[in-house]
Amino acid sequence: MIIRTLPRYRTLPLLLLVFCIPLVLTGCARDRFKATTDLEKFQKLQQEKQSENQQHQRQAYTPAMAASADSPGDYLLGAGDLITITVFETNALNAEVRVSSRGFVNLPLLDNVEVANLTAAEAEEKIEGLYAKKYLRDPHVSVYIKEHVSKRITLIGAVGAPGTYEYISRRHLLDVIALANGLKDKAGSSAFVTRHDSRMNKEITYLVDLEQLIKNGHMDQNLVIQGGDVVYIPEAGKCFIDGAVRKPGTYSISSKMTIAEGVAMAGGLASFADTDGIKLIRAMGKEGKREIIELSYNDLQSDRGDSIILEDQDIIFAESSASGIFSSGTGFSLGFMGTGVNFKNPQ
Repeated sequence: MIIRTLPRYRTLPLLLLVFCIPLVLTGCARDRFKATTDLEKFQKLQQEKQSENQQHQRQAYTPAMAASADSPGDYLLGAGDLITITVFETNALNAEVRVSSRGFVNLPLLDNVEVANLTAAEAEEKIEGLYAKKYLRDPHVSVYIKEHVSKRITLIGAVGAPGTYEYISRRHLLDVIALANGLKDKAGSSAFVTRHDSRMNKEITYLVDLEQLIKNGHMDQNLVIQGGDVVYIPEAGKCFIDGAVRKPGTYSISSKMTIAEGVAMAGGLASFADTDGIKLIRAMGKEGKREIIELSYNDLQSDRGDSIILEDQDIIFAESSASGIFSSGTGFSLGFMGTGVNFKNPQ
């Protein structure tokens, strides 16, 4: 829109009209994204949301849990497994045998012994009891699972070759990721390993921090994978950045990304941005109700901004200031008909 300053008596109302346009546009945006809560209440709602997620028995994998999560003793023997049996009292009874399709192993003197659905420790006790009954006094038996074949592992999500794989031998998380041709570029920074806990008779999901494992080399995060485990690696979350930023759009969320980092990824605030009007919009609760908080640019540079980590589907909206729109969009021109004032909405 171009406004010419021809007759002097018409210049003032036209200039007022030009100044009112950004006021109206800015007011409409603020009504659409009006703050619904403050930072303190927002953080409380977020804690409640995290508590709901924990009800699904999802827990972070930590080194303190390694003894229970990594124990091979929970593995139940099944068809195809190759086991080595050592009888310490005599080498003549040692054997390396594969579990039959019906769950039996053939051992010296004992013939067929059923071991299906037993752990290695339970199989040891059973074989010791059978030898003690007829042949040996106080025997000591060791059962070592050389190949885990009866149970498979499943990899899904952002890996090169999702699918189900034979569990041939003891593997760690990095091993099975490599088995599936590695991570895709769009893979997120977490892995979820779901397994059946036979002691508690329920499914447990372990959350592994892939960034700590792969980028920072924290091998204590390299969870031992057991037969029957399902490994899920989701794609990186997305956030939407709009409003008075230089490059609005959809962006992938890296690990522990703050609002300030999201704004920087979108090229920073535009010249017409309201530095006191940066909104974060997030779905909260089971019904997906949206909560909106308003922060200033100074908040983002302080501990207040660092306390909020972006999540999948978050929206960052930077408000525009009326004065910023006016100063950025208003210009002057010289022409044959005289001096002109023009306004182009920078949004």
